[in-house]
Amino acid sequence: MIRKNKRVTLKDIAAEAGVSMMTVSNVLNGRGSVSRDTSQRVTEIARRLNYRPNQVARSLRVEETRTLGVVVSDSSQLVLAKVIRAIESEAAQAGYSVIVANTDQSPQREKAAIELLLNKRIDGLLLAAPLNTDDSQIRTLVHFGVPLVLLMRSSRSVPVNSVVNDNERGGYEIVRHLIQTGRHPIRFLSLPQASQSGQSRIAGYRRAFQEAGLNWCDAAVCHCQPDIASGYEAMSQWLEAAPCTGAVCCGCDLIAVGAIRAIQDRGLAVPGDLAVSGYDDIDLAEYLCVPLTTMRQPKDELGREGVRMLLEQIRDPGHEPRQIVLPSTLIVRSSA
Repeated sequence: MIRKNKRVTLKDIAAEAGVSMMTVSNVLNGRGSVSRDTSQRVTEIARRLNYRPNQVARSLRVEETRTLGVVVSDSSQLVLAKVIRAIESEAAQAGYSVIVANTDQSPQREKAAIELLLNKRIDGLLLAAPLNTDDSQIRTLVHFGVPLVLLMRSSRSVPVNSVVNDNERGGYEIVRHLIQTGRHPIRFLSLPQASQSGQSRIAGYRRAFQEAGLNWCDAAVCHCQPDIASGYEAMSQWLEAAPCTGAVCCGCDLIAVGAIRAIQDRGLAVPGDLAVSGYDDIDLAEYLCVPLTTMRQPKDELGREGVRMLLEQIRDPGHEPRQIVLPSTLIVRSSA
């Protein structure tokens, strides 16, 4: 029984019709292969219950546009720029065009960007936004059957397709390398606390410490924005507070670039006085004055696998959500 004035949802229709929410979504949006009897039953129940889709549902495609939407947290980041290029290349090979929207790491702008892309009748959506944001938007998109893939990010509360880097393993491997080469103590210039990737890498750092019998200290972790200036400022503050030895493990290559500059500006040598490692292996890493030891993210593969997974979902909306986890590769250079 539906209470008066309660907004009718796909779940209500599915319960009365005795079918799944995905089947209801497919019927109401004209997608998928649903029997005639089931389609008529779902349509009649939706009409009788006076079902009204919300703004997201009203924006869903009616006809295929051969266009994919991509939402990124910061398109100026070198890693995301590489991922976007891979997305565009893979989509073009499949005959699709791509519209990219940038959120500047704002949840409000992310919501607005998604609504903008849906209003353009995209066939599917890729969310390449590594920062943790409220899953309510993802839940709404999945609820209304929007073909969706998360890149470099996953959801702990919503079953949804995703392609991620194995950040825990990557963090473990880079710190194990520093420990095995005698670099200790180790300080960490990590990604922002809201970063899902950063959280996973810290878990890997801690595992490497535990395996080596070393004590972990939260005070040795400083969270930074993923840019050169933040790395420089954080490293400078450490150097001003007390002498630093051992190694600095950075959450991304840009932080490492800033840290190296701060170390050198104080007359210290990398890696002689302090070893420095990064994460990502951006193009610049190999050509620094001290070539950077880092973890190479599979940027091209992240973008291409995301598009393949999204196209698979567009063609077969009923398949179960899954996650692809891609490994990183340790690249040892002069800095550590």
